[in-house]
Amino acid sequence: MNHPEKLQSLLDHLTNLLFRTWSAFLGAKKLDPIIDSNDVVQKRYFLVSAHVSCVESALLGFSKLMSSKKDEISISYLLDMCNQESSAFIRVNQAKIFGVVQEHRQQLAKLEPLVHQVKTWRDKAIAHLDMKFINDLAAIANLQSVDMEEVGNGFILLQDIINAYREWLGMSLLRLKVAESEMDNEWQDLVELIVSAQATETKEGK
Repeated sequence: MNHPEKLQSLLDHLTNLLFRTWSAFLGAKKLDPIIDSNDVVQKRYFLVSAHVSCVESALLGFSKLMSSKKDEISISYLLDMCNQESSAFIRVNQAKIFGVVQEHRQQLAKLEPLVHQVKTWRDKAIAHLDMKFINDLAAIANLQSVDMEEVGNGFILLQDIINAYREWLGMSLLRLKVAESEMDNEWQDLVELIVSAQATETKEGK
């Protein structure tokens, strides 16, 4: 007998984590070009704080998704479970399942340099503060920077991996690009509200 419920629950958990992390990534992407600009917002404390929070959330989420620890729920754990619970995919032959899982492992392996960079930031400057930074704050600046565009591409790859197994189980697919489009619309609405509020404040101050 096949019992797909375990895989479905795992896929839903990873889908939700990826969506939340992608949303934080999009927030950082939107805020990045304006946090140093006076053209849109003169008082930038809120935006700078939001930007930092979004970046840290995106990197932490990416680390969770890419964890290789056996006792943590991650994409690697998902691939292990797909091999172990292959009978849950009743419409797919096992040879194809094992082949696709292996292909996905190879794709994840190519992300290892990026994963290493992200985990270095996580361990030294986000989740924990390395003691040497107390006396040498410049050390943080000397950490190898994370290419956020590569992180974004990594999220799309993880979406495709998750969706492959969701589709085999007849589950709805995650569409990160749709979320990005919706974020664009919401961001435009937010900018208009800020500009309107500033105009009102300026008018009342006269």
